[in-house]
Amino acid sequence: MTDSFEFSTSITTERMPDPGLFTWDLSSDLVYADSAVASLFGLDPSMTERGLPIRTYLERVHPDDRASSAKQISDAIIAEHPTEQFYRTLGLLGKYNAVRAFGRCFRDKTDNPVHYAGVVIPAPSTAQVASN
Repeated sequence: MTDSFEFSTSITTERMPDPGLFTWDLSSDLVYADSAVASLFGLDPSMTERGLPIRTYLERVHPDDRASSAKQISDAIIAEHPTEQFYRTLGLLGKYNAVRAFGRCFRDKTDNPVHYAGVVIPAPSTAQVASN
């Protein structure tokens, strides 16, 4: 019996969203992020690349999503498992946009959590919501 695999591609004229990369140094409580994350959170890329406190990012998460997002991250660090989240962030134009985030915690040789890293991508444009 032979397994067959069909590979297919499709070409679209729609621009694919840029994934945003971030890493959170837990000991300094600074999140370092690229310009894609900065844009999704309505922040200055020159600041995100040099590190901002995690609270700066959480303040840009929709109030209805903030507590659950923070808890999921905390649970992922404690339980040592990757996480996938959906939440809304306050973007550059003052509107909340849906995003999807994937992250995981990394530990040092003595099993202490030291970094939390991942990617954030925009959810489909149909998920854009009103500013309040």
